[in-house]
Amino acid sequence: MRRYLGIVSIVILIVTYLILQSLVGKKTGNFWILITFIGYLSSVLSSWYSTSGFWKMASATILILIPAGYLVVFILFLVGVSTGSGF
Repeated sequence: MRRYLGIVSIVILIVTYLILQSLVGKKTGNFWILITFIGYLSSVLSSWYSTSGFWKMASATILILIPAGYLVVFILFLVGVSTGSGF
């Protein structure tokens, strides 16, 4: 059973994304932060307890790239704002 937890981790991320997309346009307030946190945390736990193999490596790579991508976009935004290069 533990060898499939890498696949389960990826499926959890996809289901979290689909849940968030189904809530677009509805008044949920900051509830989306809780949904994202629970989905990401459960995906990390699922990946952590899976056995070594391709799916564990794939899910771990995805779980590392998601926050790294957000940080890169945030840093690029800050650099763009600080340089003040407008049109």
